[in-house]
Amino acid sequence: MSSSSRSLPSPTPESHVLALSTTLGNDALTLQCSALRYPVSDRGISLVFTHGVAGHKEQWHPVVTRLLEHHDTTKCDIREIWSLDFPNHGETAMLNRTILDERKARGLKEGFVGTCTTTDYAAYLVAFLNSPHLRGRTVVGLGHSGSCTVWVHALTQFPFPHHHHHHHHHLHSLILIEPTLMFPSMSPEDPRSIHGASNVRGALAKRDHWGSRQEARRWLVGNGARGVWAKRDTRVLDLFVEYAFEDVKTANTSYTTTPTLRKDEESPLYACLAHTIQPRQLARVCAMLNEHGKRGVHVVWAEIEEFISKTAKTDILDAAEYRVTTQRTIRGAGHAIPQEKPEALADGLEDVLQFIGRNVRAVL
Repeated sequence: MSSSSRSLPSPTPESHVLALSTTLGNDALTLQCSALRYPVSDRGISLVFTHGVAGHKEQWHPVVTRLLEHHDTTKCDIREIWSLDFPNHGETAMLNRTILDERKARGLKEGFVGTCTTTDYAAYLVAFLNSPHLRGRTVVGLGHSGSCTVWVHALTQFPFPHHHHHHHHHLHSLILIEPTLMFPSMSPEDPRSIHGASNVRGALAKRDHWGSRQEARRWLVGNGARGVWAKRDTRVLDLFVEYAFEDVKTANTSYTTTPTLRKDEESPLYACLAHTIQPRQLARVCAMLNEHGKRGVHVVWAEIEEFISKTAKTDILDAAEYRVTTQRTIRGAGHAIPQEKPEALADGLEDVLQFIGRNVRAVL
């Protein structure tokens, strides 16, 4: 069930649509989840990739391609790789549009925030991890940027099984890529705060309608997007234009190309509050993933400090009570590591997976 006219280049994943019983705010409901699954072998770990704000599941394809090309099966067994959209992103947004729009309208009428929050994403991620596809699997989570917050909330705000049994997945390790985690004590002068506020405004102000995908692509690589896309991998740009946009019928029956993530839904996701966690939440995640033979929390940083300053890194490592298992830095990368340096990121992830894989066979 894909809106795309073309499938992804080799390795071509399976496309799945899962109906997830989850919540938006206080409302219990079913949301659709469009996910990709790359089958690798019949044993080992299941990797689950999540994207940042305004990302989509296909953005990981160049990373996954490189990872599978260079993966050393003697060091770590991979059973499968999953990548999923958040409920109002990518192709998934189109599947949930009616529910999302109805909830926003009700929110306006009844005076609550009707757009998805990072806590809503966490509930949805937990529902995905507990779906039949991942039951009994040994999972390694990989989050980029804003979705690192989602993993922390998922592991600390929702009841999770502590021991490995076949009715639930078993989270074995977590890899945080440029985590934009923030804490209540953060200074308003912190780059995370400044960038966040700027993105909240920028998301609402930016152009969101084009005559075609080709026109949208030209705008992205030109000055329209303030040069953000200029240093991104062209494959990632092509995938973004293909999967993060849709063609919508206008009043006069012509079509307009627009992002599937609507501006009013994107903007609040950049607010500092959306990524503010209590330090003890991160400490708890690190403690949880350092017991029962699990393989810890790993962090991948960008060399160019666009978003995460040295102070921010110290804050995050302090909150983790210095229980982060490994750290590495991707040379020449800015905050958008998966979009800018997919190959270098894949090579860094291979190193982490070899570390994680050292004792995973004993656990399985």
